Amino acid sequence: MALIILLPAVFSWAYMAWGSVRRALLAVYLPSLLLLPDYYNIRLTHLPAITFADAAILPIAFALLLTEIKYWRPQWMDLWVFVYCFSVVISQGMGTEMANGRWIDFFSAELTFDRRFGTNIADSGMMAFARMMEMIVPYMIGKLLIERAGRDGMVLRRPLVARISMLLALVGYVSIVDFVKGGSLWQAVGSKLFPGQFVDWPAQMRWGFGRIAGPFGHAILAGMIFLMGLIYCLWLRRVDPTWGQRRLVASVPVNLRNIVTFGLALGLLMTQSRGPWLGVLLALVFAGLTRILSVPKAAITFLVLMAVFFTGLYYIGQKYTSVDMNLAKTEDQRSAVYRRQLLTAYAPIVAERKAFGWGITNYPAVPGQKSIDNEYLLLAVTQGFFGLGMFLLIAGSNALRLLRFVAMPLSYEDRLLVFAHLAVLIGLLTTVATVYMGEQVTPMYFLMTGWIAGMHPRPVEGQIAGLPGFRRVIA
Repeated sequence: MALIILLPAVFSWAYMAWGSVRRALLAVYLPSLLLLPDYYNIRLTHLPAITFADAAILPIAFALLLTEIKYWRPQWMDLWVFVYCFSVVISQGMGTEMANGRWIDFFSAELTFDRRFGTNIADSGMMAFARMMEMIVPYMIGKLLIERAGRDGMVLRRPLVARISMLLALVGYVSIVDFVKGGSLWQAVGSKLFPGQFVDWPAQMRWGFGRIAGPFGHAILAGMIFLMGLIYCLWLRRVDPTWGQRRLVASVPVNLRNIVTFGLALGLLMTQSRGPWLGVLLALVFAGLTRILSVPKAAITFLVLMAVFFTGLYYIGQKYTSVDMNLAKTEDQRSAVYRRQLLTAYAPIVAERKAFGWGITNYPAVPGQKSIDNEYLLLAVTQGFFGLGMFLLIAGSNALRLLRFVAMPLSYEDRLLVFAHLAVLIGLLTTVATVYMGEQVTPMYFLMTGWIAGMHPRPVEGQIAGLPGFRRVIA
């Protein structure tokens, strides 16, 4: 039954044979990524594990290399993404030997035939493949396909956002059942199709309702995906007033655009994830600042307000989480105490191997705190400050590129898109302080990173640099 995971590869080849790589992206890869779980996979002999999304994107990757790579223009971001992707090889395969001072023996027979070292190298190879599928290829798609028109003249940015919005709205409406009853429809169906695959994503309840996770594993991960979908959907509504105006039922005064928008907002709310909610709130604050200040002043003011806000939050959190885990009164307080204790518990582990970390499967998990619910801390533990630094470099480069665009006199659509990207970036980077960046969030983030790298908007004469518009995207 696991062979059905390979069906998206067949559909991708078919769409590219009778259509185009862009249509395969819309019709096969996005549905495979956003509707089907990433925690089910097929593992063929001597080959890495392949998920639904991997199967869909592999033919697209070959097509990019054969037909689209000639349009590639090198950028520094290409190097940052490549190095970050393969930093897992250093951390997993060689980090332990570097930390132990055995790097000088890398080419010796003793180390070559060391069983543990060989296992680490094999694991790192499998992880490198997985990262290529979830980082490098989505980045290439974002950079090569979204902003540049294809042979049929199709520019992908609006169809891409429309398809993402509709798929996520569908997830939102289907997840109403999970919200009311608890549990996961995706896992219920998956357990029948893949009975031999254990899924370590338990259902969660909060305030008497289920925290929906959809096909994304965890409610916070689902919240991050819905956050991205909602912000881009609001951008599409603003720049294309005709999109989704058709009524599903002629006699009912409800059109598709409102159904989709409501489904996205409903999905975000039903995750009951305060991290993504906080991300939206911070994006709104920055929106308000851009309405009354120039972009440089708004950015500086926002950073100052962030520093004040998180300083106050830190002191409040210290008091709220100062109790023993067993004495916490609510599940929310226990969750907050757990996250605070993570920082204290893993600080010595990070300090012991600061450069390249312990590797993803090798780090010594603290008893009772195996789940590191903080992407920044997780990177410091598993990939050291090198991996964490590369992650921050990618995020910072995205932000600086977008802020440079904001200072240019752009067209209305381009300017609102830049602000939408900034909103998503603020939301995601805030939320990953409470969860790891995994499952479908990772390819969506690198798709966005490639999209930003592929943007080359031309300044429009007569436009005013710094024209307000950010609030309109997310309001």
